Amino acid sequence: MELRDYISVIVARKWVIIGVTALVVVAALVFSLLQDPVYESRVMILADINRAGESASDSLFSMAFNDPDTFIQTQAEIIGTKTLARSVYDRLEYNYEELAYAEEEGEEVFIPASVPSPEELMGNVKVERSQNTNVFEIAVTNGDPLLARDITQAYADEYILDRQLASIKQISDARKEVWNRITELETQISDLAQEIKQYTKENIPPELEAEASQAVSLWATLYEKYMSLRIAEALEQRGLEVIEVAEAGVKVSPRTTRNVVLAFFLGLILGVGMAFLVDYLDDTLKTREDFERGYGTTIIGEIARTTPVGEEEREIIYFTRPDSPAAEGFRNLRTNVQFLNLDGGTRLIMATSSSPEEGKTSVAINLGAALSEMGRKVLVVEADLRRPVLDKLVTEKPRKGITDVIMGSSSLEDAVTETNHENLYVLMSGPKPPNPAELVSSQAMQKLLAELKQRYEYVIVDAPPVLAVSDAIAMAPMVDGVLVVASHNIATRDGARHTMELLGKVETRILGVVINNVEMAGRYGYGYRYGYYAPYQYSYGEAEGAGKSGRRGRK
Repeated sequence: MELRDYISVIVARKWVIIGVTALVVVAALVFSLLQDPVYESRVMILADINRAGESASDSLFSMAFNDPDTFIQTQAEIIGTKTLARSVYDRLEYNYEELAYAEEEGEEVFIPASVPSPEELMGNVKVERSQNTNVFEIAVTNGDPLLARDITQAYADEYILDRQLASIKQISDARKEVWNRITELETQISDLAQEIKQYTKENIPPELEAEASQAVSLWATLYEKYMSLRIAEALEQRGLEVIEVAEAGVKVSPRTTRNVVLAFFLGLILGVGMAFLVDYLDDTLKTREDFERGYGTTIIGEIARTTPVGEEEREIIYFTRPDSPAAEGFRNLRTNVQFLNLDGGTRLIMATSSSPEEGKTSVAINLGAALSEMGRKVLVVEADLRRPVLDKLVTEKPRKGITDVIMGSSSLEDAVTETNHENLYVLMSGPKPPNPAELVSSQAMQKLLAELKQRYEYVIVDAPPVLAVSDAIAMAPMVDGVLVVASHNIATRDGARHTMELLGKVETRILGVVINNVEMAGRYGYGYRYGYYAPYQYSYGEAEGAGKSGRRGRK
């Protein structure tokens, strides 16, 4: 497919695209409107490794420098624990109880209907790190913006308190460990002093003196560490600090505008995909090339779609709308038929189609009208004995017809009717017989058609659809040639193939295909152009060669 073919599919299936897009957008809009709003509040915390290092050199916060990602992941695990969630829950309950007393005294305070359970708190909290910094955020979502704020701040306070207590415990444990070591050293130093007293100053063993000196030096170092830990414990240094307190939550869901915009583009993609799927599954013939491939023969006429206006649908378009693109199409068809009749051997023509409602009767009567305008004596025969409609186009009065002539109840002269247009005559079907197939395939029908050919310059036979009944196949060998009428939105590939197979089984000449109901401004590009101030143009590339078209079926 070329680019224009893709564009044509999109234009032709625009309502599929619009429908799918609208459906997806409406679904997204309804989904967004039905969702409960969700608000998010954040608190920003700085992990100060220097202050943490003053407290305990092996503190957990040293990971903030060494491996920030691991540090944030560790904090997220701590913040996500049920223990901390319970602490947050208890803090909120206590805070709101205090606020309840303030409210009784006339102060305007916020007190929620209920506090989320620890399990709900755990599911609505997350930790995120600010890129390339030692700052991380605790984010909490809730359906109430003020409650989201309070929960977030409570999480920050409880988390820092928890880490502070953990840090104090760590310092306390380290202090106790150092003190125990100091006590052991004091005992060792005391023992070494007693042992040294047994010797005179000049006779003290060097090894004993060195050991005592080393023990005293270690004691001094540990004592200095011990005092540092006591100071750190007293100062409660913790290495964490809130640098931006929680504020009222901002709405993060549903994002109606974003959802609708995304749904529009998603619907557009799905709509285009659906359009191409529908087009792929559509078996109807769409382009001129489709008709040529489907029927395997020449296109000798293309008739524009004409919308009936009032009672004009009961009239012959060629006469009622002579300036219409459809009338111009019939003129081109007339020219091609005349080319086919250069030798005078193509005057008895049958018009049929694959299925009903393709416009074969309209093509037959309007082709007859176009030929009669050239001064030709033309007879249009209604040979569709099962569903005759020709009488609706020329008259509403009942009249004699083919069945009357064949059965001998009427002469041909009485059955043939003159129309209001010079040189154009019609022969109706007459009363519906009980055996139409036998009647149209009879010798009497063949003789009648032969006689009509002698009396008129052109005889156009309106036959039933090929795939509906066998009448058209039976009459095909009796005529000089067959016009197959195929309509847009009705003709299918399978129907075209089957029609040509059936016609090919009898000895008849296929004059070509007449494409009916061509869209004027559609996707098919048949050359129609018209405007309010410029005459329309019609291009038909096959006209000159149409005289050589046609084929003879197999016996």
